[in-house]
Amino acid sequence: MIRGRVEVIGGDAGLTYLAPRIAVRVAGVNRIFRTEEAIVDTGFTGWLTLPQKIIRDLGLTYYGERPAILADSEEKMFDLYGALISWHGHQRAALVLGTDGTPLVGMALLRGDRLTIDARDGGDVIIEEIR
Repeated sequence: MIRGRVEVIGGDAGLTYLAPRIAVRVAGVNRIFRTEEAIVDTGFTGWLTLPQKIIRDLGLTYYGERPAILADSEEKMFDLYGALISWHGHQRAALVLGTDGTPLVGMALLRGDRLTIDARDGGDVIIEEIR
């Protein structure tokens, strides 16, 4: 089971939003894992996004570019990388999009899991394997 917390974050025009956050353990080819905080984004169909600085620090394997459609319907090209993720205590390969923003966990990484979010400030985020 993976646990996290919901936090209130600031947005445009003084609005605030709820962000379900979890810790993700990720490694490059050297298999040295590093923990990064990420927002669970059910609107993101991919695996994981990471800032380019973290990708460089981890030495992730570059696979080329990939188009992605953003929430505002804009299509944008992103660098695509391979990584190892520790997920429910098991190592698994994952694809990572290089971005400039906060790390995001997408639905591809959540495949086969149950996600429970108590949508309030300080609420629980629970990710359980479906057996």
